[in-house]
Amino acid sequence: MIVGFTDMFTPSVLAAGTITSPMAKFIVAVISVTQLIYLSEVGGLILGSKIPVNLPELFILFLERTIISLLIAAPVAHMFFTA
Repeated sequence: MIVGFTDMFTPSVLAAGTITSPMAKFIVAVISVTQLIYLSEVGGLILGSKIPVNLPELFILFLERTIISLLIAAPVAHMFFTA
């Protein structure tokens, strides 16, 4: 999941050939979209604003947002795919 910081499509490409579970594919897709939105929109806005955040702090925010997204996506995927 952390590889999403380097490129927005890398997690999906890596998961496409190795993951066979639909639930895991769903979780990777949700996390990838969340990372894409963060890095392309919110991250740029934070760096361009007057908020005193440097690049290492932006990476920590990226990790926190990824963890929170995973904590939300995993139970939702479990509800969808085990019912």
